Amino acid sequence: MQDMLAKAESWFEQQRREHLAVEVQYRPAGTLLPRTCRATLVVGRWESVDSAGQLVRMESLDFFIHKDELPADPKKGDRIAVTEQGVEKLYEVAIIGGASHPWSWADRSQKIRRIRTMAVAGTTATPNETLLVRAVGSSTAADITDAQIKTSLSLDMAQSRAIEKTVVAASAYLYVVLPVSFGEPVLRVNGFLTTAWGLTLRNIAFDGQASRPYRIYRSTYPITGTAVVEIS
Repeated sequence: MQDMLAKAESWFEQQRREHLAVEVQYRPAGTLLPRTCRATLVVGRWESVDSAGQLVRMESLDFFIHKDELPADPKKGDRIAVTEQGVEKLYEVAIIGGASHPWSWADRSQKIRRIRTMAVAGTTATPNETLLVRAVGSSTAADITDAQIKTSLSLDMAQSRAIEKTVVAASAYLYVVLPVSFGEPVLRVNGFLTTAWGLTLRNIAFDGQASRPYRIYRSTYPITGTAVVEIS
């Protein structure tokens, strides 16, 4: 019986993503990288009683997103952009109707989140071009692809190259990926200045940003263990 239920859930999720979902961009508050997700949109209606004892009715737009596409828990203040007929509309994750959290599980297996949002009045969402993506991490790939950079490395957004990251590698190369506009960096590993890096230059388009030139540094040799990578 459990196997049949699991198969049914898997089938329904496939149908939801294919026929009942649209592409949206999830934009976490702060400097974390936006993510493109497939989401099912549902209007939610809520009732609560205010401090004066009056019944208050509210309407929200709820987004159903699978945790495979959005691993981190949604937080109040995150935003979701939806493009309809060429016009971008922006919604902010919110706590609604007396709830204690801005999202809840929508399925028995706890794989699909129902995220509650309110429309952002008078706001036009635009890509954040002030902060640029940078990436640090490890990969067994000797020639890392754009897709591997986005999925295998730790990404964040910043206005400069200065950063320190702890990387755990298992027979893998260290990688540092920085916008060319940040200038040429000085790289240290575990406190030691090292020049044992290969360098590749190419254009990369990250979600929510235009394609731009990046420097891709790869350690000359793969390593095993923990490395503190310092970029200045």
